[in-house]
Amino acid sequence: MNRALFAAATLIVVLSGCSATTFDSTLETTTSTIAPTTTVPAGTVDELLPLMVAEVKALSEKVAANKGDDRSATYIEQLWAAMKPEITSINKDLVPSFEFVVRRCRQAADRSRPADADRAYRNIQALADSLLG
Repeated sequence: MNRALFAAATLIVVLSGCSATTFDSTLETTTSTIAPTTTVPAGTVDELLPLMVAEVKALSEKVAANKGDDRSATYIEQLWAAMKPEITSINKDLVPSFEFVVRRCRQAADRSRPADADRAYRNIQALADSLLG
């Protein structure tokens, strides 16, 4: 008798799990995925270099506060990418100096080293003085 009762209970559980499922399409919601947009800087060296100098100058404090330093380093890299063709055409010998500054900025952000940001600032200021002065 226990076996019969057990079998009946098992049958009820199994059959209750097999009921048909209906889908009400009016309850369906649609979601869209919006891709993040990134605005890449554009302009001349005369326009972008002062922005880069200001960003490099502010980087040391951002690194020390551990707030916004990665975004700042990324922006500096973007500014350099936008200026590189014009800098190369002006004087290709300046490219390694700019790349040094950009590397220092990235290292400052990645390694939490404000001193690297300070060194980058001294170098970018000298470059800006020679180009814009």
